[in-house]
Order: sequence, then C-alpha cells, then structure tokens
Amino acid sequence: MNKSDWDQQQDDTRFEPPKLENYRISSRSTHEHRRIQAAPEIGGMASILAEFDAATRSDQFSRVLQKLISCRQNVVPELIARLESSDLAVAKKASLALGYLRSPQAVPSLARVAQKPFLPVHWHAASALGCIGTSEAIGFLVKLLRHPSDQVQASAARALSRGNLPAVSPLVDALKNGNDLVKMHAAHSLGKINSPLAVPALIKALDNQVKAIRLESAWALGQIRSPLAANALAARLTDTDISVQSQSAQALKSIGAPAMPALVNMLNNEASNTRSVAVRTLGQMGIEEVIPVLVEVLRNDSFPYVRCDAATALGEIGSYDAVFHLAQTLKDSDRAVRNSAARALRKINSPEAQKFLKTHHQAVNVPRYSVASMRSPDTIRLDDDDLTILQ
Repeated sequence: MNKSDWDQQQDDTRFEPPKLENYRISSRSTHEHRRIQAAPEIGGMASILAEFDAATRSDQFSRVLQKLISCRQNVVPELIARLESSDLAVAKKASLALGYLRSPQAVPSLARVAQKPFLPVHWHAASALGCIGTSEAIGFLVKLLRHPSDQVQASAARALSRGNLPAVSPLVDALKNGNDLVKMHAAHSLGKINSPLAVPALIKALDNQVKAIRLESAWALGQIRSPLAANALAARLTDTDISVQSQSAQALKSIGAPAMPALVNMLNNEASNTRSVAVRTLGQMGIEEVIPVLVEVLRNDSFPYVRCDAATALGEIGSYDAVFHLAQTLKDSDRAVRNSAARALRKINSPEAQKFLKTHHQAVNVPRYSVASMRSPDTIRLDDDDLTILQ
C-alpha cells in the first residue's frame, strides 16, 4: 500500500468530534424543570392574590382576573374576605371578580354587602349578584327592591337587568312606586329584559315629569318594539327636551312599519314643528310606503322648512318613485325648498335624477356674455333724446 492509499484510508475513517448538542439533555426532561412547572400550582393562589391586590389599572385587573378564572384552587373565600376590606379599591375589585367567577358560593356574602348602603361597594355587590344570575341571587335582588334605602333599591333595580322574566313584575312595581332614581334604573332594566309585559308601565312612565325617566322609558320601548307604544312615542316627538325627542324617534324607527299610522296622524297637527319632526322620523324609517304621504307634505304644506324636511326625507328613502316629485319641486317658489330637492336628487343619484338635475342646472345657469361682442365706447353715439336728457 503506497502512501497515497494510506492517506485515503485515513480520510475515509476520520470522523468529526462530537458536538455539544449531541450530549445536551432536554430541559423538559429534568426534575428541576418539572419542579418549576409545578410551582404555580403550589404557591400560585398567593401570588395571584398579591397581584390582584396590587392591580390599579384596568389592564392589570383584566390580566389578573384571567388568572383567577383559570386558577385550579378555590379563590372564592379569599375574595369574599376582601368584600368588606378597608381598602375601597380592593373591595370593589373583589365584587367585580366574584361576579365574573359566577360562583353560587358567593351569593350570601354579596347579598349581605349589597344591603348595606353605608358601604360604597354595595352597588358593585348588587351588580355581581346580577352577573351570577342564579335563582337565589335574583331572589336576593328582588328582596332588595323593598329595602328601606333608596340607594339599595336603585342598585338592585339596575342589577336586575340580567334577571330575565322573573324580574319583570318586581321591576314594574319599582317603576310605579319607587323614587326617581329607582324608576330610572327600573325602566332601563325592563328594556334590557325586553319583555312585552312591561309595555303598559313604560308607556305611563313616558309622561313622568323627570326627563331621565322619560328618556329611559323611550329607550326601553324601542328595545321591546311593541306597536302598542307607537302613539305614546309619537306624542313624545314634541317633548320639551331634545334628547327625549331623539330617543322617541329612534324607538319609532325600531318599531318600523307598525308605527306609521301614529306618525301620519301627526302630520295633521296644527303646529308646524310637530309636522316637521314627524316628517323627519318617517324619512329615517326608510319605508317606501310613506312616500305618498311625504309627497303630499312636499306639495301642500304652507311652511317652507316643513317642505324642506319632506324633500330631505324622500332623499333618505332613496326610492325611484320619489324622483319625479322631487324634480317638480325644483320649481318651488322657495329657494331653500328647491335646494333641498336638488340635494335629495343628488343623494338618490339615479340616471333619471341626474337628468332632471342637469336640466335644472341649464335652466338656472346665468348666460355668459362675450366682452368682444360689446361695442367699444368710441363707437357709442348718443341720439338727440339722450343729449336732451344730459343737458
């Protein structure tokens, strides 16, 4: 064997030295790693509760709340112990957390705190009972509606928005007999529950002297969407408060076509403002069946701003049937009405509407005069009559 063959054989049998990763043991298979992984289960609740007590921002509270929900140990007793903490922030956080955990174990303690009006956290405790939502929790809240404290009654009325059908009758009683704060929260909760059984009481509450109660009642009726409320809501379109007017209009819009007769009747009202509000509401409903009624207002109402609202309403509905009538309104004697009709046609933007707009634009366009066509001052000659006038 010559030397070159020997070198070739040595090259073939040569191997690279072992690498470090070939001897590295996975950390997941070590006892130390298993001990570290098990640590949250051994001392996890204490560290989570410490983080819970220290949380001051909403994002911090949200993170620790997720940890409480996923914790394998029962954290409810620790949270119950914090309900009457001298630290108000800790007590509020404990109430919120118990509501999210929805543990029936917390119901008696939350009910005890909820009936203590001198504790600022009683609102949060009542809300937590509503979140838990068991029959026991709802029963406690119904009892709190008869509590001597108006504040406790109001907190219970608000929390019962999650109470569903069993809470309707107690809330109706609260809407009839409670103080103004209780009535306001009861009306809102009845809207959240969305039961037609509450409609008569809510209709009556629309006549309350307190604006907030009328506002919440109109909102609740809009959530329930009962046609029985249409006339009462239409009457609120002339409310002295603009927010009640707006909320009533939204409620009528939610009811839809069954509310049309009540609004059409308002078009016969002597007050032009009432007719204007009714016209705008009909336009917001977007129902093509109201087009003949709006066209009648557009043609015959004696107040220009009511006709403007009718044109705008027809534009919002955007129906082909309205184009011809809007085009006729381009000849209205009032400039504002003509402009409203033009804007409505532009909003509809159909080929027919564009054609009418183009014709209207050409008709009102001011003629352009060429300067070159005018005579030069040097060529102007005065006749004898002109000279006599100048003299």
